Amino acid sequence: MIAVVLAMLLVAVACGQKDGVADQAAGFSGLPAGAVIDPETGAVIDPETGALLDPETGEVLDPGTTGGTTPSGGGGDTGGSDAPGDPEGPSDPGAPTGGDTTGVTASTIKIGIHAPITGAAPVPSASFQKGKDLFWNYLRSQKLSINGRDVEVVFRNDEYNPSQAVTACREMVEDEHVFLLVGVAGTDQIQACAKYAASVGVPYISAGVTEIGLETLPNYFAIWLSYAQQGPLLADLLVDQLGAAGEDNGFVWFNTPTFRDGHDSFVSAMGDKGASVDYDKPVAKTAGASEAQAIATELNQRGIENVHILTSPTFFIQLAQAAVNQGYRPQWVGYGLTKGLDTVANVACKNSRSIDNARFLSAWPAFVDSNKYDPNFRGSGGTDDIMFGLWGISKVIAEMLKAPGKDLSRERFIYYNLNSKPYKTGVNPDVAFNGGHLGGTSMHLLRADCANNRFVTEAAFKTDF
Repeated sequence: MIAVVLAMLLVAVACGQKDGVADQAAGFSGLPAGAVIDPETGAVIDPETGALLDPETGEVLDPGTTGGTTPSGGGGDTGGSDAPGDPEGPSDPGAPTGGDTTGVTASTIKIGIHAPITGAAPVPSASFQKGKDLFWNYLRSQKLSINGRDVEVVFRNDEYNPSQAVTACREMVEDEHVFLLVGVAGTDQIQACAKYAASVGVPYISAGVTEIGLETLPNYFAIWLSYAQQGPLLADLLVDQLGAAGEDNGFVWFNTPTFRDGHDSFVSAMGDKGASVDYDKPVAKTAGASEAQAIATELNQRGIENVHILTSPTFFIQLAQAAVNQGYRPQWVGYGLTKGLDTVANVACKNSRSIDNARFLSAWPAFVDSNKYDPNFRGSGGTDDIMFGLWGISKVIAEMLKAPGKDLSRERFIYYNLNSKPYKTGVNPDVAFNGGHLGGTSMHLLRADCANNRFVTEAAFKTDF
């Protein structure tokens, strides 16, 4: 509310007040000279501070008594964890005013999303196409909005390729004129596109992946724990829950620079907990079935009992199948997102239940448990965990878009999210940037249930084990 009040004052100064407004305010005793009436609330606006004043007493009002969200059924937008409301924006005299409003109209906000539909995992394209719009369609069906605006989504397949990701992001910026970009998965692709976005001043939101080359970008926001932040959490799981301190442990990871901080974080955290990493194997991103067979043999011969896997889901499935073909069934664990999808379980579990009880950290709960966290998801037509993941991501983005108030620009979006209170959605872990660019606070833990060809939520919102 206060942000819009200040904007109204600026408009009044620049354009002149409506006839009678100043006279109306001047009729109240004890109010500052030049005070004007807020037409939405009837409160009086102090032109020096932007504070809302009681028209009878001149006392400063609590913003919560005049601004914020309109209760359900009152004809406005509603707030709460299920849907964003229509607050006027927080009061912050240091916030930028105006700025680049590309992709924003009086009624819409256009955002762009890229993800590896092909090249990394057996992901159904139809799930992405429906899932990208599911939450925003739900808001429209409930007559809800982001400060009076609906969100439109443009999607591009980045093919699990950094150069293609940049091409996709450039198309969405230059041809589609999106307000911001979102990278759902694929560390190298996210890094490449985020750097491009920074070069053209476009806000960029991503999954928690590498921190290398990203955390210092002024436009960048990771909405769950980075790999470097997940390393200690995964080591905690292995040692405190799975007995890894007294066992032989391995790490198989794609040999790409963007996985280096995730690798080093995990190895260091294991050492801090008195556990060793006895097999440490970097693998080319182009590795296939023959490399999977060789690595499975080495792991088996070395007696590695727990394996942290940081590769594409496709290579993970190949490795797990090569292992089970030898009668070798280690405990698979890893940083989460794509390897914890039901589509991966559907493939790998049917092949001799090769990933049974594999455990992965995840930014959202398993689909089978979705009603526990947000029943509106299935009620809106959600049918799988890819859609559930996009639903959770969309809920976070909605809160981020809401933060600057109605005066939405790229500059204000960046400023207000750096200085925001924690965003709570009930699906994804809370997001709190605290002046930085890494907003993750916790993770869910998923476990492969091969008896039912799916993942289940073993633990939620975990900060330790």
